[in-house]
Parts: sequence; structure tokens; C-alpha cells
Amino acid sequence: MNKIIIVDDHLLFREGIKLLVENEGFGKVIAEAENGMSFLSLLDKLSPDLVIMDIDMPIMNGLEATKLAVQKKPDLKILILTMLSDYVSLAEIKSAGAAGSVFKSSGKKEFEKAFRLILSGEKYFQN
Repeated sequence: MNKIIIVDDHLLFREGIKLLVENEGFGKVIAEAENGMSFLSLLDKLSPDLVIMDIDMPIMNGLEATKLAVQKKPDLKILILTMLSDYVSLAEIKSAGAAGSVFKSSGKKEFEKAFRLILSGEKYFQN
């Protein structure tokens, strides 16, 4: 069973992703965080198979948290969820060390495709 951490500052969004992940059998959500700083403190205690990361969050954004997390754990797989209005380029997401990215406006099939490819060791960047 894949162990997953969800990082997003919106509780309802985290709860929705958790339901999707667990109801579809993608894995088990072992923790949630509302910003990058909280996530990094969880990473000291937990070893997730995948992190689902928002970009735009208070205190520490998702790109900064991704860079620091991958420095700590180079094999960590991070899937960035982004809105088209985040003004972040694909190059920035890749250089942060993310294994993939999906738009928040995407459907379940796109999310599932990214999820499975990243967990199998591939990269997936929706564009």
C-alpha cells in the first residue's frame, strides 16, 4: 500500500484528494500538512512513497518545500498540483525536483495517470 502525504492549505481540497486516493485504492494518506514548513517537519518522521503538493501556500510554498524535501530525501516522489493561474513554469517545477505535475482543473483520469506513472518511477508533467 502506497503511503501518501497531502500538502495543501485548503482543508476541503485535502479531504477531497484523500477520499479520491483512498477510495480508488491508490494508497493510504499517512499525513496532511497545510504548508511547506509543516510538511518538512513531517518528513523527518515519515517516509512517504508519494507527496501530493500544492504550490501556492502561506509560510512556505510548494516549490521551496519540494526543493528542500528532495535535498533531504533524493528518491522522494512529489506530484505538484497547480492552477493555471499560479504563474509557475514547467521548468521551475522540474528544477525544484518534482516527479510530475497536474492541473487542479484536471479530472480523475489525468490524476490517476500521473499518480501511477510517478509511482512506477517515471515522470509525468501535464502541459
